[in-house]
Amino acid sequence: MVVSRAEIERLRTEADTIFTRLERVTAALERARTEQGDHWDRRELDLDLETPTGETIGVTLDLDRSAAENAQKRYERASELESKLAQREAVAGKLAPVPAEPLAYLVLYHLAATDGDGSRSMAGDLDADHDRVADHCTELISSGLVAVDREQTPTTYRLTDDGRDVLDLLADRDGKETFLRWLDDPRTLARRLSRGGPDYPRMTAAELGLDLAHVRHCYRAMEAIGLVRIYEGSIIKGTERKLKPKTETHRKHTYYVTTDVTDRILRDLEDA
Repeated sequence: MVVSRAEIERLRTEADTIFTRLERVTAALERARTEQGDHWDRRELDLDLETPTGETIGVTLDLDRSAAENAQKRYERASELESKLAQREAVAGKLAPVPAEPLAYLVLYHLAATDGDGSRSMAGDLDADHDRVADHCTELISSGLVAVDREQTPTTYRLTDDGRDVLDLLADRDGKETFLRWLDDPRTLARRLSRGGPDYPRMTAAELGLDLAHVRHCYRAMEAIGLVRIYEGSIIKGTERKLKPKTETHRKHTYYVTTDVTDRILRDLEDA
């Protein structure tokens, strides 16, 4: 699960609300403990409460804890997540809310291009497992980068303003550099291409021992970000391809090469 400020704020809001409605929460817990119901199966009680700012939220209470303990548990969890987020942000910067998977970035770019789509349609277009796409959508919703419209059939996901801000960041050099610093496999692929010349996903996967679908998603995400481009020539000269030296290679696959900005970023990373 990706740690997000939205999740931290949710936990603290719930804790504040429980404390400000302590008598009501205590009474609800005591009443639930004397009544029969499915809350005993989960040992949890769902309760609607009014926040200090006047909004109504739903909270799930632990039947085995007091009202104060339910609130305190949320404060402790929020502090724990805040510490994890700080560690993540130290490396990932403003990309911290995005799952550290190329497929998650492809979901963001896909939603930007389509102005909203369902998870099954996305999985088909991205040549990805549906469950993984759905999981990433859930994480991106939690991070505040994607919103969900459940009234649509099928359920439709849309990019939020924060999601668009992430893509705007990736359009800049600093965002591209942060992406390469943060994600190990794309950085490995970028270095391989920069040093060895054009390569295609199947060979990359075989030689690096990586999953082919993952490698394809890496290349597609890197292409969307502007870190690689598709090699356009029909014949690759031996001087261009140090990975597998031949006089020339007739292009039968989709080959990728690094962009100029990627080569500059990699040089800077090596000099750092």
